[in-house]
Amino acid sequence: MFKKINIIFVLLIFMGCNDSQVTFIVKVPETTDRVTIAGNMPQLGSWNPAEIPLQKINNTEYSITLKLPNNTNIEYKITRGSWNTEALTNGSRIPNNYNIIIKTDTTINHIVLKWRDENVPDSKITGNVIYHREIYSSQLNNYRNIIIWLPPSYSENNDKRYPVLYLHDGQNVFDPSTSYLGIDWQLDETVTKLIESSKMNEIIMVGINCTDDRTAEYSPKQKGEKYSRFLIETVKPLIDSTYHTLADANNTAVMGSSMGGIISFHLAWEYPDIFSMAGCLSPAFLVDNNEIVKRVKTAKQQKQIKFVILNGSVGLETELQPAITNMVNVLESKNFDDLIYEIFDGAEHNESAWAEQVEIPLLYFFGL
Repeated sequence: MFKKINIIFVLLIFMGCNDSQVTFIVKVPETTDRVTIAGNMPQLGSWNPAEIPLQKINNTEYSITLKLPNNTNIEYKITRGSWNTEALTNGSRIPNNYNIIIKTDTTINHIVLKWRDENVPDSKITGNVIYHREIYSSQLNNYRNIIIWLPPSYSENNDKRYPVLYLHDGQNVFDPSTSYLGIDWQLDETVTKLIESSKMNEIIMVGINCTDDRTAEYSPKQKGEKYSRFLIETVKPLIDSTYHTLADANNTAVMGSSMGGIISFHLAWEYPDIFSMAGCLSPAFLVDNNEIVKRVKTAKQQKQIKFVILNGSVGLETELQPAITNMVNVLESKNFDDLIYEIFDGAEHNESAWAEQVEIPLLYFFGL
């Protein structure tokens, strides 16, 4: 019999040496046609949800046995081959990564009652949004959608102009139905709450969707400069000519997470005359062998930029931490006064965590 709990460890009686045999048994609804596992090491597909399939035992059980290293933090999730078909918790929510440390041969049982594509969230956006679809980038030779969030008083006063916050991974910031894991940053709710409580100025927010080439486009040493030119030469002129914006640098900010965090820093660092504020959530400063940290370290000219750098302490956040610490130390050595840095203990590398953190840069950049 399976008990209705998320995870059961059954420890076998003999010890391994450097590796242990770990058996995953997943009980699923009868309609399930495929089960895969994805995790943080090659044996688990290096987070590729389609790479490691489980073997079908019967109509409701799938299993796989893997040799995994002892005394290592192992993170994983269960899917049907894509992140859109991820297993949900019993409460129909997307779970955090499962975390285990193996010390002996082990069997792990999971019960899946529902999959993510069976629980698609409704599109629920607070406030007024306008979509600009299939915006062409001559710099990158591709197309993407852009979503514009307008503040409460926008339609009431044609003479009023507003600061602008540009956001990478725009599909994740307002709308749970388009977000990568079905959980968005809730910026629409948070900004509305802060405006209504008279804690921040009204702003316009511009969410720029990513493409399948996201990693390269957000990496300054790969296609990041072309992406920067796309924002500066295509997106910003479109926004400034279409909406009632305050177009100067003092009223223009950029924000993103992970790879979006490093490209946000790059945009403000290289173009402070356009973006004077950058929110960097869980920034991947380590990419390209810490290139951006080295670039900042060797810079001689002081720049007037507001930076907010935030990160967590669990999973991938621990891998990002050394480069983030180095960047903060470099900025502090250059006497950057306009810097907020905070570690959120227990926070993971996901939209849910970033939704909890966004109030800090919002108030720093646009607070009353």
